[in-house]
Amino acid sequence: SKNAVTIVKYIFFQNHKGTLSNPADVLSLCLQVQWAGFDRIELGRADIRRVLLLTYLNGFQVWDVEDANDVWELVSKRDGPVAFLRVQPQPFPETCDGMLKAARPLLLVVTTDSTPCRSSGVHSGLSNGCSPVAGSSPSPVENPFIPTLVKFYSLRSHTYVHTLRFRTAIYAVRCSSRIVAVALAAQVCFFEFLNISDGVA
Repeated sequence: SKNAVTIVKYIFFQNHKGTLSNPADVLSLCLQVQWAGFDRIELGRADIRRVLLLTYLNGFQVWDVEDANDVWELVSKRDGPVAFLRVQPQPFPETCDGMLKAARPLLLVVTTDSTPCRSSGVHSGLSNGCSPVAGSSPSPVENPFIPTLVKFYSLRSHTYVHTLRFRTAIYAVRCSSRIVAVALAAQVCFFEFLNISDGVA
């Protein structure tokens, strides 16, 4: 939408003040974005913020865009390529327990493994792969990596608190307050937050 384009341009100008000399520079910077989407993050019962999610070949950003006149950065992480992001909704009512409860709110980061995992047979590293954008069918030429990990990033501690590993490319991720669904080429895997554990699927 026009609003999304305006916000992305604003963010780039804020990040690169004094370095943009012509429109070609702006276009070059915009092409660095691998995926973009809007979502809402529940920071508290009465504090729900509209956010812009951006992914890059070297990380991701989350921007608070609730007030168009006061856009500010919530998270900027540069630790490897990211295909796309999902916000895990807060449980309602807040009766669920489990290892991830204290880490909420959570951001699901779909990325790739930087090192081979011999025990699981997961092949990792950079190669031509898929780029799931807002749940659409992946394009083999858009992103130069294959996403095989879903990493749970805590917006409370600003650390990764959990990882799901897959042997094949991740095409899409959807989540509710209790379930995470991960779409692969030949199957859809469902994980319950109450009983979620590290492993390879």
